[in-house]
Amino acid sequence: MTEHSPFPPVGFLGLGAMGALMAHHLEEKGVPIVAFDVDPAKRAAFETPATSPAEVAERCEWIVCMLPHPDVVRDVLLGEHGVAPHARAGTMVIDMSTTGPEADVACAEALATRGIDLIDGPVGKGTWAAGKGELIILAGGTSAQIEKARWLLELLGSEVLHCGPLGSGQVVKLANNIATCANLAAALEAYQLVQRSGANVDALLNVMRQTAADSWQLNNTVARALQEDYSLGFKGSLALKDLQLALAVAQATGADVPTTAGTLRWYERSVAAGDGDRDLGAIFKLLNQAPGAPAR
Repeated sequence: MTEHSPFPPVGFLGLGAMGALMAHHLEEKGVPIVAFDVDPAKRAAFETPATSPAEVAERCEWIVCMLPHPDVVRDVLLGEHGVAPHARAGTMVIDMSTTGPEADVACAEALATRGIDLIDGPVGKGTWAAGKGELIILAGGTSAQIEKARWLLELLGSEVLHCGPLGSGQVVKLANNIATCANLAAALEAYQLVQRSGANVDALLNVMRQTAADSWQLNNTVARALQEDYSLGFKGSLALKDLQLALAVAQATGADVPTTAGTLRWYERSVAAGDGDRDLGAIFKLLNQAPGAPAR
């Protein structure tokens, strides 16, 4: 572990596509990292690997989670070999996973009985920003908690947005992902309509890029998908999980989100077709799988 660092050690739980880059970035900034992942090879890539979340909690009073599913977050934070039974009072946990507000609120309540703070801080932007400290961090918690954690949040992100009380960062992240996923699905449906009508799809793409239909997704994800490039930016299975979480929030709050429900169907079909580990742009493969689709 880095000696004489001006920073306290930070435990990092979850070393996937985003988490590994974020943790390595912190190491490059001089932050001592105690790293854990269920994959031994991923944690072995760090100077100080840990064998369990419990070991991380015993060694660190600052802990970042970047995990794939709310059930995993619950287990890692509250399980027998997790953070809660082993962390010291005063520990700060930052859940940067996209977990949904319900899981974070439940975990925070359980951790608070042991004197442990939890704030949520899911992120915007992708892997390209994770390794550069250029993420947008959507923080939820009290003002005092966010200020306490700001030194660490600002090492990981170029912008920290305080979204409201605990769970609010999760809601803003899910809402952002509704728009992200729906934008891509709308481009797919527009393309399919023109394709099946026998009109010029290049004309469609041209006009979309010069009108209000233009978007980041159109110029990046769609452009790659039409070249059959589904290399990862954001997994389709994670997009599906986030849309499911968003629908759960909508049900709990009474929000009317028919577009989200329709968008979910595209990602359900894509994951069912075996493309959950590909980029979410893999929904464009469904153009060729739909009955009556013309050959490309």
